Amino acid sequence: MRYLVTPTFSEKVTSAGGQVLASAATAMSRIENSTKDYLLSKALILEYDPNIYALRDKNFRMFFTLGTDEEGDYALLLDLIVHGDANTPRPFAVHDPKINMMVDPQRNMMIDPRRNMMIDPRKNMMIDPQRNMMIDPRRNMMIDPRRNMMIDVTRNMMIDPARNMGIDPKRNWQIDPRQNSAWNGPLLYNLQSEMMGFIVRANDKVALLFNNNGEFVSSVVNAGEKNLNIFSRDGSWTSFMVHNGADGYNQFDPHGRWIGFLVGDPQLAQAA
Repeated sequence: MRYLVTPTFSEKVTSAGGQVLASAATAMSRIENSTKDYLLSKALILEYDPNIYALRDKNFRMFFTLGTDEEGDYALLLDLIVHGDANTPRPFAVHDPKINMMVDPQRNMMIDPRRNMMIDPRKNMMIDPQRNMMIDPRRNMMIDPRRNMMIDVTRNMMIDPARNMGIDPKRNWQIDPRQNSAWNGPLLYNLQSEMMGFIVRANDKVALLFNNNGEFVSSVVNAGEKNLNIFSRDGSWTSFMVHNGADGYNQFDPHGRWIGFLVGDPQLAQAA
């Protein structure tokens, strides 16, 4: 069967190099020597788009769709996703505080709440839930999942990874940084710059925090222009985040103690 390639596919293949490049070339040769029926018998159909198929290899997944023109049937190769380490997510270098000092609060004073009072909730009451009731889930029911079912993972199945496979990294490898080396979503670190988990956007109001094993840990709800609130699986308020003025957030416990930081932005709208 003939195959055509998209610019995205070509770029991914040429940049992969080494063993991935050799394996991709072998897979493309097999496609060329296969019938349409045989190719479909070896491919996976994606649940979220039945017109897109995937071929699995130990190094990657190759996505394609089928079409017909005046020359007959063809496979259009859409994308190539190279697998990452099977156990540990590997952040992009620009999202790794050990490599990029601009995202490391220990080395960049502008995003360090100890040295920038505007992003320190103990010095700026507007970003302190203890003193600003609008961002305190105990006093604002719209941002409390126990009182607003639309942002409650246990009552809204669309934002529950146990019931929506599209937002579950264990069942959707495209949002799992352990399997998808091209994934570049927000990453959570402790103050020692050790990666603690990653965030997946569930909808425009809620995001989900997963640990490094892909297990759902907490929900993330927008509390206003600069704040995010973090809740445990049972809806208990455990911490909050304050935007650092760049592309990330600092994490604080409910008493305002700095406990970690987020590189990247889940881009949530305010709950309503």
